[in-house]
Amino acid sequence: MTTPNIPPIHPSRLDGTCRTLSNKRFNFLRTTPEMIDINDIASGLAYKGHFAGQTPHMFSIAQHSTWVCNEYCQKFEDESDEMKLLALLHDASEAYTGDIVKPLKIFLPNFVTIENSIMQAIALRFNLPIHRMTEIKEIDLLIQNLEYDGFYGHGEMVYYDPETARTNFMNLFNQYYHG
Repeated sequence: MTTPNIPPIHPSRLDGTCRTLSNKRFNFLRTTPEMIDINDIASGLAYKGHFAGQTPHMFSIAQHSTWVCNEYCQKFEDESDEMKLLALLHDASEAYTGDIVKPLKIFLPNFVTIENSIMQAIALRFNLPIHRMTEIKEIDLLIQNLEYDGFYGHGEMVYYDPETARTNFMNLFNQYYHG
């Protein structure tokens, strides 16, 4: 089998964009709220593995996000729907970028800048109080520890197929988004 003779793309021709599932042109370098589509986010998170895919079975970022949201809602049931939605969408930028594990991410400061810019656009698109993201982090870390124990310890773990994870994610989105 021969490899096709495809010339490499010169970096000056790369414009930092890609097409999404909804056929939007998504610009990683200049993301705007108009580029954000909840269906792109839901599918992107449902078909990407959490923990960079280093789990015994497929475990999506969408499933993780719904667990964070559900735990947040149980702990803070009187909190606003905007905060509950922020809990659901706390990793939404990963629908576009993928899940880069923290030990690698610390060596990629430009990536972190791009990821934060995408989260800002998502926050604007869905009217999220992003300045309160640190309030979600405690729940996020708790859920990650429970997941880790379920994957590698003695905990129990339920794995959802991508379509179930996507459906669960969208059900929560529709429950908490009033835009």
